[in-house]
Amino acid sequence: MSKDILITGYEPFGGDTTNPSLELAQALNGCRYKDYTFQFAKIPVNRHECISTMEKAINCFDPEIVICTGLAYGRASISIERVAINVADFPWPDSAGYLALNETIDAEGPAAYFSTLPIRNIMQSLHAEGVPAYISNSAGTYCCNLLMYGTLNYIAKHHLNIKAGMMHVPYTPDMIVGKDPFMPSMSLDTMIKAVKTAAVTAIESPEDKAIICGFAQ
Repeated sequence: MSKDILITGYEPFGGDTTNPSLELAQALNGCRYKDYTFQFAKIPVNRHECISTMEKAINCFDPEIVICTGLAYGRASISIERVAINVADFPWPDSAGYLALNETIDAEGPAAYFSTLPIRNIMQSLHAEGVPAYISNSAGTYCCNLLMYGTLNYIAKHHLNIKAGMMHVPYTPDMIVGKDPFMPSMSLDTMIKAVKTAAVTAIESPEDKAIICGFAQ
């Protein structure tokens, strides 16, 4: 019986006509690894719709692994997010024009959720594949943090056996043409490889080893 890996990506926003997070999710759709099948869901950049869209996707696919992806302009590497906080504080309005300011995502939820993906194992796997990546300790306070928090919150509240987390990707080269000439970018193929590698790592090495005084335990 096939098991599912859910990859999500955001719709284009902020004047961009493409979003690499959505493109990579669509590219992986239908791919297989052993008895796992990649599925994708398109997430709106919308304060009041992105979490409910994710909940519907989880109910539809019943995945074992969820990797949310989002665009982080100005970053040169794949960012593997460690934590999502219970705050929506938007630096700019969402696609519906809504500007969340210092809002609590869930009044009954905890202050934060940590990724349940093996983030250090994923980083090491990406480095082995020649993909620049690092562990980020802040997913921001915009829709990516909102989605990561909402996903982990839904999983926790419904006692689901799903590993989940967030990865941020840079611009693709075509997106920076005519913009800041020093803006970093990454090819879509590299991003696809990164997210697929992350999913495989979550399957094959699902638990990070504790690091004590520089030694893996």
